[in-house]
Amino acid sequence: MVREFDGYSADIPYLRDFKPMLAPAWLDHVALVARVEPPARDTGFAWCDLGCGQGVTAAILAATHPYGKFYGIDAMPAHIDHARGLAAAAAIPNLQLHAVDFAAAIDLDLPQFDYIVAHGVYTWVSPEAQRALRRFIDLRLKPGGLVYLSYNAMPGWARDLPFQGLLREFGRTIQGDNYARFAAAAELVPTLAGDGVESLATSFIVKELRERQQDYSPAYLVHEFMPAAWQPLYVTEVRRDLATIGLEPVGSATLNENFDWMVLSEGARQTLATIAEPDARELVRDYYLDQRFRRDVFARGIRRLESEEQAARLATSTFALARPLPAISYSTTTPAGFFGYDNPRARAIVTALAASQPTSGENLQTILTLCAAGDVMPAEPGYTSVSALNRVLCTRVDGPEEIRWVALPRGSAVEVDPGLLRALRDGGPIDNNRFPGWQDFLSCHGV
Repeated sequence: MVREFDGYSADIPYLRDFKPMLAPAWLDHVALVARVEPPARDTGFAWCDLGCGQGVTAAILAATHPYGKFYGIDAMPAHIDHARGLAAAAAIPNLQLHAVDFAAAIDLDLPQFDYIVAHGVYTWVSPEAQRALRRFIDLRLKPGGLVYLSYNAMPGWARDLPFQGLLREFGRTIQGDNYARFAAAAELVPTLAGDGVESLATSFIVKELRERQQDYSPAYLVHEFMPAAWQPLYVTEVRRDLATIGLEPVGSATLNENFDWMVLSEGARQTLATIAEPDARELVRDYYLDQRFRRDVFARGIRRLESEEQAARLATSTFALARPLPAISYSTTTPAGFFGYDNPRARAIVTALAASQPTSGENLQTILTLCAAGDVMPAEPGYTSVSALNRVLCTRVDGPEEIRWVALPRGSAVEVDPGLLRALRDGGPIDNNRFPGWQDFLSCHGV
C-alpha cells in the first residue's frame, strides 16, 4: 500500500542520518562569513527541525547543546516514534517531538525560534505544504533568526527529469509499496539506457546506480524519487517564495560555495562580475556550478557586520577537526577543478587542533579554507558529555536501527564505520591499521 503526506512518500521510513550543517555553530559560521550577525545564544536558544525524519539530527544536537531547546516536527508517526525512543534511551530532556504536518504545526504551542531548519523537504512536498512551511517560519522565526532550507535545484537535475518521470509514472502501474514500484520501474532503466535512449543515457543518477548502486539505500531512493510532488526548483523561484515572508539570502551551508575563488574558474568570475542583480547573478552561477542541491541559509531582520567586527568574531570562533589526520590531503576538487592548500599555515592549524589547542586569529583565511574543504568544522566552545548518547548509538550497531554516527562533545557528530562502532561498544583498542588516525581523532575531541 502506498501512503503519502502532502505529496511525500510515507510508506517507508527515511534514513537514520545526521546532518552536521544543521548545527547552530555551523549556521552561525555561514552568517559570519557573509558578514551577518548570527543569533545571540548567551542565555539559551530555540531550534526547530521541520521534516525532522527519524530525529537523529535533532537528538544529537539536543544532547550536545543542553542549554538549547530543540523541537522536531514530522508528519510520519513512525519517524517521531523512533526519535522519541532515541531521546528516551539517551536521556535527552530538551527535545520535544510532534507527529503533525506543517499546517497543523502552525497551531502548536511553540516558542519563537533562533534557528529553523528544513533539510530535504521543500522540493518533495506539495505547493500547499510549501506554503504551510513558509507560514510556520513567518510566525515562529525570531528577528535576526536563521533559516536553513535545502532543496533539489535546477539546472543540475535537468538530465535526470526523464529518469524520475519514468520511475514515478511507470511505477503507478505496479502493485505494492513505493519500493516495489521503484524496483520494478528501475529494472527498465539499464535496458533503455543500453538501447541508446538518449534521455536516460546522459542521466547522472543512472550512471551512479550503474557504477555505485551499493551507495544508494532503498530508503533514500524511494524518498528521493517517488514523491508525487517532487519538483526541482531554480534558486530564483525559492528566493521569491521566501521573500514573501521577509527572508533575505545569507549564504550556503555548503561552505565552499561561499567562495567564488574556490569553486569557479576565472572566466566564470569575470562573467558574473558583469551581472549586478543578486538573484540573477546567483541563477547564472548555478549554471556554472551545474547545481543539483542547494543548502541555503536565510534571515529576516539582518544586521550587517563591519569588516573589522566580522574578522574579530571569526577569529574568536571555535573550530575542530572534521576528519582524522591521515584523511587530510590539503587539497580538494571543486567544480573549478583541483584546489590545493598545502602550506605551513594550514598544517600548523591542523596540528594545533589535533592537539586540542586553540587556533590563531592571524590565520583566518586559512581556517576558512580548511572549513570550506571539509577538514575543519565550526564547533561549540565548551564540552558536553556525550557518553550516554554514544553508548546508545554503539549498542545499535548491526541492528535494525543502526546509526553510523558518534556524537562529539562540541556540538556535532562524525560518521563512522560499523567496525569502529563495535570497537567503541566493546571498549577494546581501535585498530590503527584498519581505522588509521581514528584513536587520536576521537581523543582530541574528548571521546
